[in-house]
Amino acid sequence: MKKTKNAEYLNLDNINAKAFYELKANIQFLCSDIKSKVIMISSAEKNEGRSTTAAYLSLSLAESGKKTVLVDCDQKNPNIHNMFNLLNGKGLVDFLAGDIKFETVVKTSKQKNLSIVTSGIKSLNYAELLASEKFKEFIEMLKEDFDYIILDTSPLTDGADAKTVSKNSDGCVLVVKYGQTERKTAMKAKDILRKINANIIGVFINETK
Repeated sequence: MKKTKNAEYLNLDNINAKAFYELKANIQFLCSDIKSKVIMISSAEKNEGRSTTAAYLSLSLAESGKKTVLVDCDQKNPNIHNMFNLLNGKGLVDFLAGDIKFETVVKTSKQKNLSIVTSGIKSLNYAELLASEKFKEFIEMLKEDFDYIILDTSPLTDGADAKTVSKNSDGCVLVVKYGQTERKTAMKAKDILRKINANIIGVFINETK
């Protein structure tokens, strides 16, 4: 399987990183009493910058010296492997299905302190795997090695995947896109999170001007 190369490797120097540093600071403050923090990044719909937000947040945490792992839980439209120029042949679902070992699924990146877990090849029963006890065990295993576990999920209005993942998260950041996400759609996503008792720790407005 070929790698999908980006024109340029993700780098905080290439963007206006202030917003991501502020998001990092807020997460550190709001979750200060938790040793290993599991943060879910979600959005109401597709193309709102959710994966990009998860990636840059992970980079900023790692840059500050925090051992961070970014996990691609979006089986419908995985993109983290593209951002970090990694193969996606073996990933999260492969581990949950029992095909690979824990040590194999966690990949290193070019950024010090940052590891990546790609989604893996789409499985017909991926929804069941995300809802399984083994996914919960996987998160607990990550907690032994990392300060921050960032979970990039599918959109909240696109099935139950994100709702399932939220049960294993300490907090959720909802990403909305400036000038694109309709208010009623954002409110619907917020209501979904409240109904599943997710801990909403922030709303990140992407591409503000």
